[in-house]
Amino acid sequence: MQIPPATIRFSPTLKWVAVVLVCVGVYVLYAAVHDVALVFFGAVVVAYIFYPVISWITPYTRGSRMLATTVFHIVVAIMLVVAVSWLWPPISTQYALLRQDMPRILTQIQADPVTVAGMTVDVSGELQKLLSNVIASLPTRVPKLLVGLIEGFLHLLAFVITSFYLLSNGRRIMSQLFQLVPLTHRAEVRFVVLQIHQILSGYIRGTLLLIPIMAVLTSVSLWLLGVEYALLIGIISGVVEILPIIGPWSAAGFAIIMAVFQQPLPISDSVVVVVSVIGALYFSLRMFEDYVIIPAVVGPAVHLHPILVIAAILAGAAVGGILGLFLAIPVTSVLQYMLRWLYHKLADSDDLPAMPHQ
Repeated sequence: MQIPPATIRFSPTLKWVAVVLVCVGVYVLYAAVHDVALVFFGAVVVAYIFYPVISWITPYTRGSRMLATTVFHIVVAIMLVVAVSWLWPPISTQYALLRQDMPRILTQIQADPVTVAGMTVDVSGELQKLLSNVIASLPTRVPKLLVGLIEGFLHLLAFVITSFYLLSNGRRIMSQLFQLVPLTHRAEVRFVVLQIHQILSGYIRGTLLLIPIMAVLTSVSLWLLGVEYALLIGIISGVVEILPIIGPWSAAGFAIIMAVFQQPLPISDSVVVVVSVIGALYFSLRMFEDYVIIPAVVGPAVHLHPILVIAAILAGAAVGGILGLFLAIPVTSVLQYMLRWLYHKLADSDDLPAMPHQ
């Protein structure tokens, strides 16, 4: 079949109208299938993170990215099994001890009411009321829980399949996207995409390195101070590093609570001393992270004003929950660069904004 010549031409106004309509349609679709969209978006993020690994494996699989992706998934599965088998015994032991210790902690809370601003709060009564409400709502929650488990399994399956496809065909997809760009603008678009890649790769690399580093440092420090469940608290502290600002200080609060209700108290017999020492420990680790680790592994690519960071975190949490918190900083950094690029366009500058070299 012979392809006829194109006869329909859009005016500049109609082109902008079409772009706006597409953007509105995408937003409406996202709002309608918010949870599903987050699954696929998470698959894109994971594929982006591990894309360099697949590129490194591909030469050893005779150039087959499909085989390289399969090998990668097998290796990751084996590593997870080994890690779980190695870490699970001490973690499960500490978790079991924590469960055994919970009645004593609850008894201590009941015996020592909390006083805030001169007002005594009946913590035990509030806990009993909360448990009663949870138990009363179980009959209605069980069916929803079963549906949620099925839905979660389907989301996980879609996540794995999508990330597998993106890892094995990512280069082809990017090549096809670049073909949509007019040839005269392709070099500039490639440069802008490279700058965005520098921002995202710097942040992701830094975050992935921060998790094990802070988990080890926190676990060892708490163990040296004699805090029980140091390994469990340290792992939690490392994982919540993916949540900017909120995560580290939430981990500090959790560690302080666990230490205060420990019998006997670690470090000192004074609760004030225990709180001060653990608070100072987390503050020191935070300063070490901000001024030593982050500059070394992230570099200047992701640099935002503190006020902008707070605004980004609040907006990310409102839009995407936990995933939004994790992506708030890199997405805001990308938007900041794109605004710089837009400024150069509006000012008719011949130069392109570039990120500092790491």
